[in-house]
Amino acid sequence: MTHQVDPPEPTRTLTARSDARSGERSVDTAIPYEDSYSPYPTSTPRSGGSSASRHALSLLVGLLLPPVALVLFDWGLARYWYDVMQFRSVADGELWPYGVVAFGAILLLLTAAAGRLSWIGPAVAGLLYGVAPTVAIVLARDDVMRLGSEVRDTLYAQAVVNAPFYGFLLYPAIAALLLGTAIVSMRKRTQA
Repeated sequence: MTHQVDPPEPTRTLTARSDARSGERSVDTAIPYEDSYSPYPTSTPRSGGSSASRHALSLLVGLLLPPVALVLFDWGLARYWYDVMQFRSVADGELWPYGVVAFGAILLLLTAAAGRLSWIGPAVAGLLYGVAPTVAIVLARDDVMRLGSEVRDTLYAQAVVNAPFYGFLLYPAIAALLLGTAIVSMRKRTQA
């Protein structure tokens, strides 16, 4: 058994019939289309503020948070290495240096989350704090290690002095996190 479907309403009407004998011309007027119901969600224009302000905020986050995260990583890892060299177990030592490293990781995640606003912040941060130091360590490893040792000898246990020694692991990871976020954010914006 089939259901009978009524034909749709006509979209055009004739105001007058064409009559060849009388010489009248018919006027064809279109009925404006009405908004029809759609079960699918319709896209509404995004209102995320000014595009320039989103880019500026993302860039500001990308420039300010990663250096703080790097200092926290460096300080926490130096403290960890100090505890290892003193043969202290985790039970004997304090746990708050691990919290400092975790806070540095949260700052990097916030930098990656700035990609939600604009891809510019994570891209600049990934290039500046990930790719550039990695390239420096790869191309001039001996010079970077010597400079790191000299700075560490004069400013022992200060922040950023141990970075050349573990940077060959940390900087590529930062570059991958932030540049990956920037690429995904840029692709989502171009597809939207």
